[in-house]
Amino acid sequence: MAQGQRNQGGARKALRQAAPLICCAVCGLAIPTCVTVAHLDQNGGNNHPHNLAWLCQTHHWMFDCGLYTPKAIRMLQARWQKSEAVPDHRARMKDAVKKASAKRRANQRMRSRRASKAWETRRGALS
Repeated sequence: MAQGQRNQGGARKALRQAAPLICCAVCGLAIPTCVTVAHLDQNGGNNHPHNLAWLCQTHHWMFDCGLYTPKAIRMLQARWQKSEAVPDHRARMKDAVKKASAKRRANQRMRSRRASKAWETRRGALS
């Protein structure tokens, strides 16, 4: 594939129109000075919005090394744009309250047993 003339300013402008929320497509980092424009087809002259993605330096490097596919980056970027860079933990936190209260009760019972044993030990030592 022939490399076109690189135009980073044009790429940022095109991507800002297509994906106005400037945050990393992978991790959601939303510090504009830390986020760069990645060309998904590795052609710096192709500034079509479908070919561009916001990536932090770490994930840009990982993408360039081939650890992420362009399709995955596009999907992740669409998700962050839709959620406005707010992570959704509902799926993982569905049973968190029940699990935490059960764990608290189990720890209380364990402390009660230990306290009783300690009390009996002290009482036996005093006798």
